[in-house]
Amino acid sequence: MSEVLAVPQLVITAAVIGGGISGALHAGKRNMDTIGVIFVAVATGLGGGAIRDVLLAQSVPVFLLNNLVALALVGAVAGWFFTRLVAFLEPAIFVIDTLLIGVWVIVGAEAALRADLPPVAAVFVGITTAVGGGLLRDVLCRETPSALMPGEFVAASALAAAVIFVGIDVTTDNQPTAEAMAITTAALLRVTTARLRLVTPSAVDLSDRFRVWLGLERHRTGSTGGR
Repeated sequence: MSEVLAVPQLVITAAVIGGGISGALHAGKRNMDTIGVIFVAVATGLGGGAIRDVLLAQSVPVFLLNNLVALALVGAVAGWFFTRLVAFLEPAIFVIDTLLIGVWVIVGAEAALRADLPPVAAVFVGITTAVGGGLLRDVLCRETPSALMPGEFVAASALAAAVIFVGIDVTTDNQPTAEAMAITTAALLRVTTARLRLVTPSAVDLSDRFRVWLGLERHRTGSTGGR
């Protein structure tokens, strides 16, 4: 199976190089050696696509073919040897990364739909493709994956984009509209929440409230008071 989405090569190039830069900067801040920086950079740049291919049982992962590994290495070199220049371009990198959330969601979700997976599975594959590179980067750097912790709306933006893309594509079969809406939704959600300094909430334990709603807490309190 070849790449199912005709994403412009320039976009794929920017995505892989951007991931490589992110991985290289992350590894460099943790004082990894040259091999470590290269390894983390390639994993970040190609991780989401490679995980997608594994989930879809690809015999040969598409994202390990062609020149994509070389592009990730370009990002590794840029992040390792031109740290100050990359830091200067950080606002531009944020814009590109924000726009690419929706693109990676589409790349994953559409491949899942083409493989005849149900819509819910397609949403999952889309999200995994979008955040997979970052997850691998954090794991290789011995950190808790930032996409799964309270913070920027990266995974949440991917979720919204995946639901919108799959919903529109399945119900209307209007792929161009689905793609445009997914990319726009992910970008707007992440930019808006970043400007407002909003973060994703932590998990909430409602066990006590649920016990009160069931009357178990009142029963326990009443029993204690009667002693």
